[in-house]
Amino acid sequence: MRGLKFFICGLSLASLPLRAADPTPTGWPTWRGDASMTGIARESLAFPLKPAWKFTAAKPLKATAVSDGARAYFGDGKGTFFALKLEDGSKAWEFAAKDLIEGSALLVGKDVVFGSVDGVVHCLEAETGKLRWEFTTEAEIRGAANVLEQPGQDPLILIGSYDNRLYALKASDGSKVWVVETGNYVNGTPSLVDGVTAFGGCDGFLYFVNGADGKEKGKVEVGNPIASTVAARNGIAVVGHYGNEIVAVEAATLKVKWTYKDRDFPFFSSPAITADGLIFAGDRGKRLHCLSLADGEEKWAFRTQGRVDSSPVVTGGNVVFGSDDGKVYAVGTGDGKAVWSYEIGQPVQSSPCIAGGLLLIGADDGVMYAFSAANPSGAATPDKKE
Repeated sequence: MRGLKFFICGLSLASLPLRAADPTPTGWPTWRGDASMTGIARESLAFPLKPAWKFTAAKPLKATAVSDGARAYFGDGKGTFFALKLEDGSKAWEFAAKDLIEGSALLVGKDVVFGSVDGVVHCLEAETGKLRWEFTTEAEIRGAANVLEQPGQDPLILIGSYDNRLYALKASDGSKVWVVETGNYVNGTPSLVDGVTAFGGCDGFLYFVNGADGKEKGKVEVGNPIASTVAARNGIAVVGHYGNEIVAVEAATLKVKWTYKDRDFPFFSSPAITADGLIFAGDRGKRLHCLSLADGEEKWAFRTQGRVDSSPVVTGGNVVFGSDDGKVYAVGTGDGKAVWSYEIGQPVQSSPCIAGGLLLIGADDGVMYAFSAANPSGAATPDKKE
C-alpha cells in the first residue's frame, strides 16, 4: 500500500530565501505569488468577471502563468514556452523546449526560469526569450522554482526534480551550488518559512533546510507522499498530503501544531494563507476547505462537482480556483458562498494568476483564459493561437 502511494505521487502537479523579492503591485512572479507561497494576490478583482481574451496552445495546460504586469509567461503540453502581452493575449515570443512543460515559471530579475519533463531547467531573457543557460537534472521536473536572495551574493534558483533532489543553482549562470537528497520525488516548490527553505517529498517527509548552504535543519514525517507546495505564514508551514490530511508545523521547533482531516480524500492542491489567518485548500473529494491557521478548525467547505487540484488564490474578499468539473469559481472568503463561476467545459488543474487587472488560468483544453471586470460586453476577443 505504501508503494502505491509513492507511485501516485509521481503523477503531475497542477506548481528558502533569507530575502526574496516581493511581487510588484500588478505582478505575479511565482506560481503562488510570493516566496512564502501564500497564494495572496496584490490586486483585488471585482466580480463578476467577463472573458477578455484566450490563447490556444497545446493541451493540456497544467502550468500556472506568471506575470510581470505587462506579459504572461507559461509552458504547454507540447513543450512550447510562451510570453503573451496582457493587453490582448497576442504572442510576444515563444521558445521550444524538448519535452512538455507542467511546472510553472519563475520571474527573477530580467529572466524567466522553468523546468521541463525531460529534466532540464531553462533560463530565458524575459524580454526576448533568448536562452541564457540550462541545467540538466537526472529525471523529470514537474514543479516550479523559487528564488533565494542574499545581500551581496548571486541569487539562488531552488527547484526540485524526480531524481529525488532539491537543487540550488546560481541565477547568473545555472551552476550548481548545493543539492539536498530525499527518499523519493520532489514535486512541489520550496517555500520560505522564517528564513528556512521548506518543501515536501514523496517519501512522506516535510524538509526544512538552510537556503544558503542546503544543510538540513530537520524533517517532519507525515507518513504519506507530499505532492503539493508548502504555504507559510507567521512561522507556520502548512501542507496537504496523500494521507487525506493538512498538517501545520512550527518552523522554529519542527513540532506539529495541528492536523486536519475531513474525509478519505487526498490533498493535491497547495494551500493559500491570508494575513488574518485563514487557510484555503482543495481536495480530491470535490471540496474547497477554509480552516483557521491558529488551530486547524474548519470554517466552511464549498462543494464542486469535480476534484479540486487547482491551488486557490485570494483576491480581496474572494478566493478563486478551478475544478475538474470544468469550472472556475470565486467564493467569498468569509462565508464560502459562490460569487462567480465560469464554465470552460474541460478540467481546470492549473491555478490562477492575477496580474494587470486580469485573472489568467489554463485548462486541459490547452487554452489560457483571461478574465476582466473591464469588458462590458462579456464577449471574448478573437482566439489567439500558437
